[in-house]
Amino acid sequence: MRPVDPTLGFPLSAILRDMQDAIREQAVPTKPVQLATVLFADLPPADSWQACMIHVSDKNCIAISTSVAGTYTWLRADGTAL
Repeated sequence: MRPVDPTLGFPLSAILRDMQDAIREQAVPTKPVQLATVLFADLPPADSWQACMIHVSDKNCIAISTSVAGTYTWLRADGTAL
């Protein structure tokens, strides 16, 4: 990622630096990340969220979009079926 040009001036340079910091934090988290929460019936298609995690409140678990036999499906973090 390119550094923010300091000649851009405030507030644009500050906004761009904040955006870069947020992108870096997403790529390599330095602290726990809060997950989105959904009900089981509202889970999005696993194929659309490959290798992502989500909290499933009515199942009281973390689900991970996992490739099984070439297609993605939601599994509990321990690998068992939802």
